[in-house]
Amino acid sequence: MKKISNEDKLFYFEKHFFTLDGLWMIETENEVGWETALKIDVRVWKRLLKIIIRRLKKYLNIETNTLSDIIEILTFRWSIENWDYEVVKNEKDEALIHINSCPYKAMMDRNPDRQNRVPLICKEMCMPFYDSVVKDFNPDLKLERNEFMGLGGKICNFKFTS
Repeated sequence: MKKISNEDKLFYFEKHFFTLDGLWMIETENEVGWETALKIDVRVWKRLLKIIIRRLKKYLNIETNTLSDIIEILTFRWSIENWDYEVVKNEKDEALIHINSCPYKAMMDRNPDRQNRVPLICKEMCMPFYDSVVKDFNPDLKLERNEFMGLGGKICNFKFTS
């Protein structure tokens, strides 16, 4: 029997995390319809992201809730999930990040039957998620977003200010 390495675990969980997310949504949608499935998925992901942010904060030994802290947490998560992003600006009171590729959009783009759902996922999930993440992390931080790949943009942008 093969001794399991950390690399084996990472391969297993990374590959199945995105698959589980997509399959769960499709099967839930088949069972209860798009509207109800989306409402459930939004609630689940908002709760999951709160847990992820809290755990990453602890894992990264972050003790405050500053702008630089949320940038560190989000970029750590995005790096783990293989997002293609660029930190354009990262200063004490302002940060700007461009997302060039998102694994969730890429997953939907690979499925011709789901491509019409990309704008809906962008509007109903991604936008509210990050608004919620930032507000929960520190209500004094502001997030401005005005470019979205899911709505036809070349990138997604995140502008944070404190």
